[in-house]
Amino acid sequence: MPLEGAPNIRENKMVPEIETRQLTNFLAVAERGGFRRAAESLSVGQSSVSRQIQRLEDMLGVSLFERRADGARLTVAGACLATRARLIIDELKAARKTAQVAGVGRNGHLTLGVILSLSRGAARDVLSNFIRSHDKVEIAMVESDRSDLLSKLSHRRIDLVAACGEPHLGVGDGFTLCHEAVFLATAADTVLADRPLLSWDDVRNERFIISSREPGPEIHDHVVSRVGRVGRQLSVRRHRMGREGIMDLVGMGFGVSLVPDQWRGVGYPNVAFVPIGGEGDRVPFSLTWRPENDNPALRRFLSLARIEARRNGSLS
Repeated sequence: MPLEGAPNIRENKMVPEIETRQLTNFLAVAERGGFRRAAESLSVGQSSVSRQIQRLEDMLGVSLFERRADGARLTVAGACLATRARLIIDELKAARKTAQVAGVGRNGHLTLGVILSLSRGAARDVLSNFIRSHDKVEIAMVESDRSDLLSKLSHRRIDLVAACGEPHLGVGDGFTLCHEAVFLATAADTVLADRPLLSWDDVRNERFIISSREPGPEIHDHVVSRVGRVGRQLSVRRHRMGREGIMDLVGMGFGVSLVPDQWRGVGYPNVAFVPIGGEGDRVPFSLTWRPENDNPALRRFLSLARIEARRNGSLS
């Protein structure tokens, strides 16, 4: 037996859902105090507003308005509904705006996998421009070796890989962001540091110290291809250290190393950077992503990156 005074609703009976349009019409009448004025504000016929309110009252089983010759006034039930209805409509508007903003990449999340320095250069410029124009996007950075980042990219755990070398088109789409000049990192108290420009013959007897981490392998290959041309046995020492550690060793006189231009945005104790080689001695830096990734923030980032790549001549 149902409790005395409780609505007699049959078990398993489907309760009709209130439509957003019904709440919008209801609030218009409540806020303007009449059906005619509500209809004018909504640019619809008064009969349409009346039907929507009648359906809502029939659905709820209560009267929401006291109809009068001079307009309509909320009943107690109507006043209770009006408070909640306004919250619902405001939340729906906010949700719609959030979705629209996310759809054009103005908020959301972007996860970047990097094997490069952001101290200066094209990658820094693109990221800085993106942050300024998309300050609501949450950006996460992941630094790891190439195989790990490409695996994360394939599993959609990151959105993009920015690294030294050409794009990995075997795992996704990509393009070259820039080509950077190469510099010799040497102790500032050596004769090499006083030279305005070095040739590869000038460093044929130097000991190169290179990180075993990326982009160390790319630097090693570049050194071998250049110094090998002058017919010398290359002296290379690998260390399981990052960029900071390698530069510390250079400053202490352990040897010399090669760095792309982007690394020169950070100063290191007793380390000088001297340009080496010619126009052909430039290293590429690229972006790689999965083509099926429809993250709007990623698309906006790539749009800015293409502008930068075209500006510096890396992309036609």
